[in-house]
Amino acid sequence: MSSVETPAAGDPAGATQNKRQPETNEGGGEEETRKGWKRLKTEKSKRGFGKKGKGKWVKDFGDDGKDKRDEPPHIGSFANPAMREKFGITLDKATPSGDGNETEPVPTSKKKVVLFLGFLGTRYGGFQANPDQRTLQAEIELALYKCGMISDTNFGTPHKYSWSNSARTDKGVHACAQVCSLKVELPVSDWEHKPESPTGDPLGGPMARLQALLPEDIRVLDMVRSTRNFCAKTQRDRVRYQYMVPSFLLHPDWRGLMEDHGIDTAEKRRNADNVRAPLTTTEAEALYAVLKDYRSTEENRGLLSAALQKCEGTRSFHNFTKGLKPGQAQAKRFIETFRAQDPVVVDGIEWIPTQVLGQSFLLHQIRKMICVAIDVARGAAPLSFMDRALDPTETVALHVAPAQGLFLEMSYFGGYNRRKNTQTNHDLPDIDWTRDGPARDRWLAFRNVVRDHICQEDKNQLNFVQFLFLHECVYGCREAYGLGGKKDEENVHKEEGAAQEKDEGTPEVETKE
Repeated sequence: MSSVETPAAGDPAGATQNKRQPETNEGGGEEETRKGWKRLKTEKSKRGFGKKGKGKWVKDFGDDGKDKRDEPPHIGSFANPAMREKFGITLDKATPSGDGNETEPVPTSKKKVVLFLGFLGTRYGGFQANPDQRTLQAEIELALYKCGMISDTNFGTPHKYSWSNSARTDKGVHACAQVCSLKVELPVSDWEHKPESPTGDPLGGPMARLQALLPEDIRVLDMVRSTRNFCAKTQRDRVRYQYMVPSFLLHPDWRGLMEDHGIDTAEKRRNADNVRAPLTTTEAEALYAVLKDYRSTEENRGLLSAALQKCEGTRSFHNFTKGLKPGQAQAKRFIETFRAQDPVVVDGIEWIPTQVLGQSFLLHQIRKMICVAIDVARGAAPLSFMDRALDPTETVALHVAPAQGLFLEMSYFGGYNRRKNTQTNHDLPDIDWTRDGPARDRWLAFRNVVRDHICQEDKNQLNFVQFLFLHECVYGCREAYGLGGKKDEENVHKEEGAAQEKDEGTPEVETKE
């Protein structure tokens, strides 16, 4: 004898009998609706556990149904009408040839390419597309769409054109070696190598059309063919970042210098309401005028290098990120080299470029390593403190250096090149921009642009003067490190919150930094 199931208590309309039916407002319903779209609540797994994260955006037809055939654009893409309205974007498309005179359809074909990009991140909320923020990914996708490399049906849905990027930079972070892979649609004639190309690049025509539709602070340094299965995110072997350290951060007596200029550090610490800029513009400019003439010594440069080199090898960096504890496997990272280079003088200010080469990095990892190394070099912490911070069993609260000095310098794909050259695709070019050629020349030129921009940006905004005052006088780095008394972990977390607020956006450099 069969029995008829009745809805359980708290299960309106018998939702458990039809697992494919999304929950209604009566039983929890959609979390959010926006201009014809709705975001469904995450469904429970078969074992009854709730899935993490937010639900998927789908079109709202008013019937509680899911239509996967007509997937909405990414909410942070300019394919989203709300984003276009907020930032005043129009979708005027260029013709495939770029001259505006096309009257008949041009035969096209779609193939996988690799974009080698450089950008200044000052105006953007990070690289990865995010709602209500102007991001680099959204700008690049818009330019690809306008010049016809992305179709109308794929615009706003990156997975449809196999989009992948090798790094995710945070707000304010620059790059001269961002690598993106995607399938683009080009006229058949563009895929044919033209030896007479003025730049010597096989895809020089599409590069020029794309660059013409991008803002001035985003540069297309190269565009090359790749294998169909190439993925910029998963097939990058190594990555090199550079952090520009102004030499005045190594000044051994910051407190004394500020007191000489009439700045009451104790009073400032009590009344530091503005976590972004605790010093007034007049105070910061007065300090900057004195500090710009400071030059590093061999001794403090040697300490800086020694501290950085302690990070080399496979180490546990749980103290150099957030959300990880001692012993967690995710905290282990391999750093091949971490070096301080010879100082350079730009517009009267001495800077020390530092380069770190590794497989992958954690959120805030590079900026925290730089912060501790600076403290060692200026005498605020002993060299042995870096060993303690790297101890896999220790828990130490560390501060984070400003994002403004960091940029992505080079990406490497040696493993992909070796595999490609042993297969039938050996005729495709290697993805390697360390070799002499037009692309490397463009990369070197844009790296100089990034360095000059960092120096000019600090001159205008005085970010590093404000940072070290916060670090030394407001939050008390020596006490927080446990070197001058009881640890002030509350102040450390407060500074991290200020840094996060200042460069809020996507994860700092990448999930693997």
